[in-house]
Amino acid sequence: MSNGKVVLVTGAGGGIGAGIARVLAERGWHVAVNDVSSDDAAKTAAEVGGTAVPGDVTADPAALVEAALAVSGSLDGLVNNAGIIRRGPLSALDPADVDATLGVNLRAVVALSAAALPHLSSAGGAIVNIASMAAEVPQLGGGLYAASKAGVVAYTRQAAVEWGPQGVRVNAIGPGMIRTEMAEAVYADPVMYERRRALIPVGRIGAPEDIGRVAAFLLSDDAGYVSGQHILVDGALTQTLMAHFPQPGDTA
Repeated sequence: MSNGKVVLVTGAGGGIGAGIARVLAERGWHVAVNDVSSDDAAKTAAEVGGTAVPGDVTADPAALVEAALAVSGSLDGLVNNAGIIRRGPLSALDPADVDATLGVNLRAVVALSAAALPHLSSAGGAIVNIASMAAEVPQLGGGLYAASKAGVVAYTRQAAVEWGPQGVRVNAIGPGMIRTEMAEAVYADPVMYERRRALIPVGRIGAPEDIGRVAAFLLSDDAGYVSGQHILVDGALTQTLMAHFPQPGDTA
């Protein structure tokens, strides 16, 4: 049953974004499905009964907001999910990769949120930014991605303080290990899958819908007193540091 609300989800042509779109649609949201790929946006939109809003988040954020507004004249939620990763050591980063990563992962979040703010404010809406557990813990070869996502977390906290008086809540989600199309080459290897799964206290790799359910909560009235938070959805993986240290009485 429709709740009469519209949410714009970026990067929702597949992976985590599509999982978020599916859960939100199940909860009654009309999802404006954005993706840089028109075909992927249309595919997810058809699956969830939403509206395809294709486009590059770095190109014209205002146009994406206007396209979402065209659905019903209002915008009640924004999920900044679109992201890219460029791997490599910090000492050898290509400046073009730096610009591209910060452009999609951080600058687009800033620009799209600002474009959506007046409409979210009038609707008493909310923003959910998809960050990463990488914003909290270093990962070899992922320093640029981690820095961009740490920026998203800092931006989320600042926006929550500045925009709370305008009736807009802002939170971030930090996904852990999630099985998506992008990561399928890793998880299709049963040995690698098991090695990773064994590190996670809850005993499984996450699914895109795990992120979707938290996003749905944060966008809902049930989260009306929750703002400025970075919620890690990682099965407690980031809390296991000391579990790997030798303890008195351990045997080799």
